[in-house]
Amino acid sequence: AKDPTYGTELWVYDGIHPPERVTDINPGTGNFSPQYLTVFNNKLYFYGNDGTHGTELWAYDGVSPPVMIADINPTGSSDPMYLIVFNSKLYFSANDGVNGMEVWSYDGTNPPSMLADIYPGASGSIPTYYAVFNSKLYFSANDGTHGKELWAYDGALPPAMAYDIAPGADTSVPGELTVFQS
Repeated sequence: AKDPTYGTELWVYDGIHPPERVTDINPGTGNFSPQYLTVFNNKLYFYGNDGTHGTELWAYDGVSPPVMIADINPTGSSDPMYLIVFNSKLYFSANDGVNGMEVWSYDGTNPPSMLADIYPGASGSIPTYYAVFNSKLYFSANDGTHGKELWAYDGALPPAMAYDIAPGADTSVPGELTVFQS
């Protein structure tokens, strides 16, 4: 929520007492702007900008102040987006400043790591719209050859294109993946 004194910060509401700001992570009227809130291992994970490290992955345990998990892109913002839990890990898209936007994972203990460099180079595969279906993690990504198509990850083997919906140089841009009547 946005407050004229503290900018956009993380707030909490218990359903009884008035909502309250958790803390002022981006000091003053700076906007921390938490997004992609996702529960994993009894903590709330999200991205936010503390005004120093850019937009990075953060966690809140409901008691202590939120903490930055890692400075994935030390030269700017990693912009961790599309957080989803799969096979007891947190997966998300992030840019480390070298490989571009790619799929990353976090086990809750060790530092986050890039799952695969699907589109080598500074731009990355720009993975989006994650969904878990039939024990696989599906997402939209661009490998630099087929355009933006449907990809899958089984938790063991490297991610692979699930289907080239628009063959050739065309791109199908699958989005808003949602499991329905599984």
